[in-house]
Amino acid sequence: MLIAYRPELENPPREGGFGVITEAGIVQLSPGVNIDVPDSKWAIARKHGTVKRLMAIGAIEEVQEQLTVQDIPDSVEVLAQLPMMDAFRLLEIMHDEEQLKQWKAKESRTRVRNAISKRVENIRIGKA
Repeated sequence: MLIAYRPELENPPREGGFGVITEAGIVQLSPGVNIDVPDSKWAIARKHGTVKRLMAIGAIEEVQEQLTVQDIPDSVEVLAQLPMMDAFRLLEIMHDEEQLKQWKAKESRTRVRNAISKRVENIRIGKA
């Protein structure tokens, strides 16, 4: 199961990972897309109250299909026109620092601008 965790959407925003203990064991999520969450564990974890709350605000999302690099639009204007969750999905796969900087210059939403800054930093330190 692909699970996206966006701690910047929590209130207050967080930077680290998230973990929940269930009958099936602990489920750990790192910021970004997590590809190694077993379906059986996730089925139990998604019933947990904290996970439900985070899913309701969009901080945790079950990703059915994965965006590819070919899906990234070339236009600088596109990101600012996308809904916030779609913008976050797009940023999670982006690796071009110059494109990210151009998007940030056009973007007016604070959370998206912060996510762009964090993505650029993760690319620079080799975490992306």
